[in-house]
Amino acid sequence: MKDDKDDGWDLREEGESLFEWPLDSTGMRMGAGQLLDSLLDTITRLNRNRAWPLTILPPRPGDVIVDRGRRTISAICLWKRKPDTTKETK
Repeated sequence: MKDDKDDGWDLREEGESLFEWPLDSTGMRMGAGQLLDSLLDTITRLNRNRAWPLTILPPRPGDVIVDRGRRTISAICLWKRKPDTTKETK
């Protein structure tokens, strides 16, 4: 049975990927809790940015890696492609 309001939500690409962000000098001095808060803030900003093509779910416990030697924070996150808002609606 097809929903009259089908916007293609279930047809959009989704997956799981490793996302990696650089740690600046401030991030290098942060504790684990601060880094996690910063990571979640970054994901929230990306999700609100219309130019960013994905909606990212917060990482699960154990899926965040802080590598101070490489100056990076990485997270395995589930994601779904955002609807194409450039298409005209009729």
